[in-house]
Amino acid sequence: MKTAQPPRSRLHRFVGSAADRLIARIGLRGSLALMLAFAVVLQFGYPATLHGELWTGLYMALYGGMLFFALLIVHEQGRGLLPFVVLGAVSTTIGIVYSFNQHNATVTVIMLFAVALFMGAIIGKLGVFLFRRQRADGLSLILAALTIYVILGGFFGAVYAGIEQLAPGSFVDPLTPDASPAWPQLVYFSYVTMSTVGYGDILATTAWSRSLVTFHGVGATLYLTIVVARLVGIWSSSNHDEHTPAPGPAASS
Repeated sequence: MKTAQPPRSRLHRFVGSAADRLIARIGLRGSLALMLAFAVVLQFGYPATLHGELWTGLYMALYGGMLFFALLIVHEQGRGLLPFVVLGAVSTTIGIVYSFNQHNATVTVIMLFAVALFMGAIIGKLGVFLFRRQRADGLSLILAALTIYVILGGFFGAVYAGIEQLAPGSFVDPLTPDASPAWPQLVYFSYVTMSTVGYGDILATTAWSRSLVTFHGVGATLYLTIVVARLVGIWSSSNHDEHTPAPGPAASS
């Protein structure tokens, strides 16, 4: 006997209907590609925030675009829509407020951890898509994996900046030793850490910040290893299915 499904809220019905129409038009693969494009612009376009309040506001508003395409993935998974919408809307709003209050330490800390939480939620949803989805084409999985990797750098950049705000001196730029590294500098440091290049121009100086940076570097390397194994496994499985002949009709006795 089928269990009765709870009635959907208006939000679920509205977003679900819009998401179904959009996915039908551009496809799930297209949604993932556009989400990756927003993630790349956001994570590598951070120097725009150095050009004043208006540019910072426009930059933070782009999180709304990433939220939109992330909603398609959440809808496709069929659960967790309302908390995700609230979290994305709150983090985007706080980001825009921060754009015009960049010297307010409290607003800065709230913004950094709200953005980090939002990016963490996106990583979690894409991780479910990447590692638990049984039926997906290889390109969609690659797009999801790339998006996770790009957003991961921004996530740790925001966390590092929040830690520096709460415990000044956790990170230091030897070129400006008397000033705390700003958020854009720590986003750069995050990607340098993930790539294991280690230029040494920004340093973690406390035991806990060094521990977190070590976890970040090791975790990013392991993530790439696991993703490659996952993609190879999917390819091998699909290749095996294609070359396995279908069973013939049972012989009559």
